[in-house]
Amino acid sequence: MFAVDIADFSRPDRDDDIRIFMREELYRILERAFDGSGTPWTACFREDRGDGVLVVVPPSIAATGIIDPLPERLRSLIRRHNHVSAASARIQLRAATHLGPVAHDGHGFVGTDVDFLFRMLNARPLKHALDSTGADLALIVSEYVYRTIVSRHPSLVSPAAFRPVRFQVKRARAQAWTYVPSAPPSLGTYEASAGPAAMSAPRALKRCAMVEWPRSIG
Repeated sequence: MFAVDIADFSRPDRDDDIRIFMREELYRILERAFDGSGTPWTACFREDRGDGVLVVVPPSIAATGIIDPLPERLRSLIRRHNHVSAASARIQLRAATHLGPVAHDGHGFVGTDVDFLFRMLNARPLKHALDSTGADLALIVSEYVYRTIVSRHPSLVSPAAFRPVRFQVKRARAQAWTYVPSAPPSLGTYEASAGPAAMSAPRALKRCAMVEWPRSIG
């Protein structure tokens, strides 16, 4: 699963025309970034979230592309958009990714792992990473994604480029990892928010895939 959210989407200097334009640009950027990362946009399922998007990637597509090159391609496309846009229409994007089963109830995607994905997307350390760097994009990945994809494939993005953080959003308390594309690797452990010990990793999936696909979706 991959979710994004435009930072400060409801800022006072943005009227409805600007917000509509930003949403159109967001979808254009996502489509180009996914297609350019070996994850065909038309093969994914999407759910609009107003100022963001939830993307569910089918298990037939390798999960590694979500770590590399998708974040860097997103950053590059956002940077190009920001270069030619007025200040009020510039985009800073928060992104989150997690592995887990999802279900569709006919109205939208549901599941504990979907809820956790959006807890990460709203985590204070991720917002801090975006605000403090002024970057175009900041990504947060779950502990499970870090251990099963990032750590096992260091030739993609160096694991040292990810910074461990602990966060609490509502009842979710967990450890995750933030990554700001094009930022220098972390030189040490960083905790941007107080919290309890890291959560236990979810049980291993039978397949290394972005989701365990429900039969009802096809």
